[in-house]
Amino acid sequence: MDQISEFNINNAKARIHGLIDLQKRLQSLYGEKNYNVFVFGSYPTVKYDETKSDVDIAVYTPDIELYKKIALEIEEFFSKKDIPTDLFFIDLSFPAPIYLAPLHAQIQFTDYYPQELKTFESKCNDALKKINEKMAV
Repeated sequence: MDQISEFNINNAKARIHGLIDLQKRLQSLYGEKNYNVFVFGSYPTVKYDETKSDVDIAVYTPDIELYKKIALEIEEFFSKKDIPTDLFFIDLSFPAPIYLAPLHAQIQFTDYYPQELKTFESKCNDALKKINEKMAV
């Protein structure tokens, strides 16, 4: 393994350990029920580029006040590290393909994935299929 790859692997591991720290912080403040945080994109991978990339995070909770608190914690965490964030709320009233990336994320902070989120995921898949069908014409 060359030095660049080892460097990238070590940095990815460090970023994942940081995410675990954030996960523990959120769990200590808010438990593990009624919300989930999805980390997707390049941040936890060796493809992350500190000069160009940000961290992509989506939060789902039916409680908007809880979302605001969680979002503030996440923003403060990454702000201290000088890492730009792309943070958004998963809004179940607007099924769109953009939500599929976070919903399929390998990194989730809790096991909270209620039936309404599963139904929403299905609707997002349907929206993607419709777009693909229009493009195939």
